[in-house]
Amino acid sequence: MKVGTGSLLMAILLTPVMTSSAIANEKSICGVDDRVPSSLPSIGRLLGKRTDGGGCTVTMISKTCAISAGHCSGTFGFAEFNTPASVGGRIQHPAEEDIYPIDKANSEYVYNRIGDDWAVVRVMANPVTGLFAGDVQGTYEVDFSKPQTGTVVRITGYGLDQSDPERNLAQQTHTGEIVSFRGSAMYHVADTMGGNSGSTIIRESDQKIIAIHTNGGCSTRGGSNAATVISENENLKTAIRTCLAEEALLSY
Repeated sequence: MKVGTGSLLMAILLTPVMTSSAIANEKSICGVDDRVPSSLPSIGRLLGKRTDGGGCTVTMISKTCAISAGHCSGTFGFAEFNTPASVGGRIQHPAEEDIYPIDKANSEYVYNRIGDDWAVVRVMANPVTGLFAGDVQGTYEVDFSKPQTGTVVRITGYGLDQSDPERNLAQQTHTGEIVSFRGSAMYHVADTMGGNSGSTIIRESDQKIIAIHTNGGCSTRGGSNAATVISENENLKTAIRTCLAEEALLSY
């Protein structure tokens, strides 16, 4: 397990009113909030504890391997899939069959800076069914080639929503374009909010993962949000390949 120079724990929303400045200041809507509710089964919500009021986002890439952000390490307790809408701004949990424990000790994560903020998470079998999340919920494929500016990408995750209590910290999705690169940092204009950290950035044309969303930066006046692009981060590519290779050697 590799850990970066710091660890940012996702603040928890305790009431429908915005009480956490750490989350509230992470606004990153690019102009107008165009996110819409979604129900993509292989994209889940990460919680440090079952009682937490919010967390980060995770995406399955194989039977047991998943991708998120390194600064989300405080939420590496459980992954919830097929989540219902929130009630009064508070998250609602899915059936026990859709909640999987995280093997944090065998996950690899780094949080150093924009462009070097990533996690390859190990997701254990469901305690009720004995089945693995990737087999049940489905997976996305990772593309290790560098994307191009102007490419339309989709971000799906569990961000805050001040306009609709049912959508708050429930799954939503939006598309936007890649606007620039700086080393292993990628900048885009898809709408996100606090809680979207760890959301995979999926190229809309072929539905392959190309990056991991980590930071806000948009406003009504412009700007862009930031991500770690997989193709330009050698350690991240190695961690993904290692997780997939080790999984192939294991007998379940």
